[in-house]
Amino acid sequence: MTRFNLACLAGIVATATMVQTAHAEAPPPSLGTGTDVPSDPMFGGTSAAIRPAPRDGDKKPVLPASNQPGGRLGAPGTYQIMRWAEDWSRPVSSDAPLTAKMKHISLGRDDIYLTLGGGLRLYYTDWSHAYLGQRANDSDRPLQTRARLNADLHITQYVRAFIELGDNREYGENFTTGPNVDRFDIQQAFVDLTVPLGKAGQITFRPGRYEMPLGNGKLMGVREGLNMRLSYQGFRATYILPGKISIDAFDVRPINIKPGTFDDGPNHTSIYRGIYASSAALVPGLTTDLYFYQVNRDTATLYTGKGADTRQNWGARIARKTKHYDLDLEGNLQRGHFVGQQIDAYAVMLDAGYTFAEQTWTPRLGVRANIFSGDGKANDGKAGTFWAASPRLPLISEAAFFALSNLMDVYPMVTVKPRKDLAITVGPDFLWRNSTADGIYIGPAGATLKAYDGSRAIGTDLNLEATWQATKSVQFRLYETYFSGTRSMKADGGRNGNYFGLLGELRF
Repeated sequence: MTRFNLACLAGIVATATMVQTAHAEAPPPSLGTGTDVPSDPMFGGTSAAIRPAPRDGDKKPVLPASNQPGGRLGAPGTYQIMRWAEDWSRPVSSDAPLTAKMKHISLGRDDIYLTLGGGLRLYYTDWSHAYLGQRANDSDRPLQTRARLNADLHITQYVRAFIELGDNREYGENFTTGPNVDRFDIQQAFVDLTVPLGKAGQITFRPGRYEMPLGNGKLMGVREGLNMRLSYQGFRATYILPGKISIDAFDVRPINIKPGTFDDGPNHTSIYRGIYASSAALVPGLTTDLYFYQVNRDTATLYTGKGADTRQNWGARIARKTKHYDLDLEGNLQRGHFVGQQIDAYAVMLDAGYTFAEQTWTPRLGVRANIFSGDGKANDGKAGTFWAASPRLPLISEAAFFALSNLMDVYPMVTVKPRKDLAITVGPDFLWRNSTADGIYIGPAGATLKAYDGSRAIGTDLNLEATWQATKSVQFRLYETYFSGTRSMKADGGRNGNYFGLLGELRF
């Protein structure tokens, strides 16, 4: 770690200490690591849309915010990573501080109110061989700044309008990544119209521009690691029967990010449409998700070619979390057409762990294992490379050295909590190619090494993550990943890489 990195760390920790002293706020009840999730555990919950009821002997879980429009909001007065999932419906007293009054500005009635908020994030990163040797001068030390302002108008529980403005900049970069630079622009702007159906639940219609994570956000996330989150423009309709089922249908286009002011718009070369259902009643004790969505792209680039890609995703997921055990297992089958070939691809994703809840530091022993298929044979009329529509690239590590294509990994990890407001995770992540006939997909753009002969092994990520909830509204994260490549990868032009990240975020 360089002296500059150590100086940045010392400065941020000192600032956090002063902030923590100045704000006598209780931290949220649970901690977690990882940035690209629909609902941040550090700010009030996990990603599951519907949590099953606890079994006898289980500790009743803290209900997270739903990532569906019209779904369950977060715990009252709790910040959420999806800002429109926050619940500020409770009126505040006249002697409350200004920051509290901003959250519930009554407009004549308690159920007609305006919420104002926003956030500021600083993210310093230090890359050594960000592309693992696949381009010259691939080391970088940028500082990213993300600023947000949002307004949320509620007109009873049936009509709601939300807008979020943002400014995203990057300083000191050696090379520019598009999603990190976008001058003042509209991040989100939508209307929710909710129709009550009595005991049958409710249905919410959402036209506009919005962030749209699905399920656990692994294959369709929010891209939290970069300055600009993924957002879409189009239409959603969501049916909710509280505690039993949610069904979400959508027809949207991703937003095309441009670096200027108020110049972003829908990308007309790509279409996302599908349906996602989540139930706590289908299998007792489990959250069960079933989904189908299709992504059409005019131009896609894989190791085996470049051209139009129409890809259907058929998936299922089960999840459960108790005081001690947690499990999240998902499978995805892809069919469709890519440059005249039939798509035949798949992915399997597992997260599981056991927490020693009664022990000091509440250690969790966990394992994450993933398989993303590759193309097994060239020119056989089949395209076997898996491609994720809007993936959570930090699924492998915050460094995001690899895209979720032709990849297998096993990541045993240990998480400890020396304090209630501090979580630390360490472990090695072992990486292989799924198919030796396919390439290695490096970074968000999917730049590839050629398919070298011999070993499937790519290398090992050595990971360290730490999250400190300094106050209710201030959070700090540290990331360190060292990638050590195999001999065969280096013989084909690959390099070892290192990533250091230090992030500070304020939400108000």
